[in-house]
This record gives sequence, structure tokens and C-alpha cells, in this order.
Amino acid sequence: MCMKTNKKNLLSQRQIIEKKIKPWLSLRAEAIPPAGWMKAIRGALGINTRQLADLIGVSHSAITQLEKREPQKKVTLEMIEKVAESMECRFIYAIVPKSPHKNLEEIIDQRALLLASDLFREVEHTMRLEAQGTAKNDSNKRIEQFAFELKAKMDTRIWNKKQKSKKAEIQ
Repeated sequence: MCMKTNKKNLLSQRQIIEKKIKPWLSLRAEAIPPAGWMKAIRGALGINTRQLADLIGVSHSAITQLEKREPQKKVTLEMIEKVAESMECRFIYAIVPKSPHKNLEEIIDQRALLLASDLFREVEHTMRLEAQGTAKNDSNKRIEQFAFELKAKMDTRIWNKKQKSKKAEIQ
């Protein structure tokens, strides 16, 4: 399913994706076996490298090289899928939010808050120079409201690299 970016439909698109990735969230903390998944599964099934090579139709050394490259993340998805299929397994991959994010919504909330905070800080600095600063509590409320508006509009600046803050902590 190919999803074109359409700001009007982003919320429903996000909800659809959230449902699809939810089962995978519990796996994001799982470590990859040191020798890679292909070698771990091959070993668990009792298949030696020569047998796997025969099943795929490649040389023994090709399997050895492939298994060396997997932990280095230098194999193609196509090849991993081919190996999985030959072992009567299915190769599945997913892109899921990194911890501490629980979902995509949290990622957008954080990015919008960072942008709002950065933009507000720039304006606030100028206002202070002109003796027009605002109270801290009022500033926090304005930043949160601005972040909400940025998210609602899905302002593309949310994803600009320039964001200065590393954490969206409003004090």
C-alpha cells in the first residue's frame, strides 16, 4: 500500500500505520544475534552452509560471505528474503518508533514542541531586548499552543534539521 503525503489525510494514515506497527513495538528492544539472524536460524534448523547454498543455488563461500556481512548490515533485503524462503521461513521487517516514543503521534508531538520552542525562543529574545518579554508560565502555554498549531497544520518545518533543542522540556 503506497501512501502519498496528503496533509488532510495524515491523521488517518498515521492511525492505519499505528495499527500495523503496534505488534512490532515489543520487539524493538530485542537484540540481533551476534552472528546475525540468518546464521542463528540456519543453526537452529540444523542446516549447514553447504545445504543452504544448494537450497538457494549459490556457492558455499557465497553463504559464508553472506553470513559475515549480515551483522555488518551489508546484505540486501532481497537476499535475506531468499535465504529465509529457502529455510521455509518468512523474512519480515518493520520500521517502528525508537524508545522512548510509544507511537508516531509522540514523535510528531515532540518535533512540533521542539520547533515551537526554538521559534518562540528566537522571538522571545528579540522581545526581551525591547523590554517586552513574557512571563515564564505564559511562555510555556504559548509554546504548547504553538506546537499544537504546528502539528495541526503538519508544518513541514517540524522535520527541518536545524532544531536546536535535543529534548522538548519546557520548564
